[in-house]
Amino acid sequence: MDLRKAVRAASRGFSLLELMLVLAIIGILMSVVAINVLGAGDKAKIKASKASMDTIKQALTTYNLNHSAYPPTLETLRTVKELDPSKPLKDGWNRDFVYNLVSSNADRPFTLFSAGPDGNTGTEDDIDVWTMYEDKR
Repeated sequence: MDLRKAVRAASRGFSLLELMLVLAIIGILMSVVAINVLGAGDKAKIKASKASMDTIKQALTTYNLNHSAYPPTLETLRTVKELDPSKPLKDGWNRDFVYNLVSSNADRPFTLFSAGPDGNTGTEDDIDVWTMYEDKR
């Protein structure tokens, strides 16, 4: 009978291999979820930056119609109440937008962009108000 008890006791638990397999599956599932969640954060920041730049662009256009010129700085839009003074002029990464009255394109009266996720201007991930809805493949 002692032999039967020993066999039953051994067959009741999980083997080390089964436990390792379950842990590996859990690890893979956690990494897939983490990748999807972290990627969603940057997408949300990009959308927030684009929405802010749309609002700023509209305010710049309204200012230009009222004053026959574009403002020297974005802060001017807050001073004349074209933009809500209580809301910061920041992109999704809490960095200032880049605004300049000088533009390299005659069809674009000003330059307005966000440095994007990497925070460096002049890189491929910059978000330009004039090209932000074009397909970047």
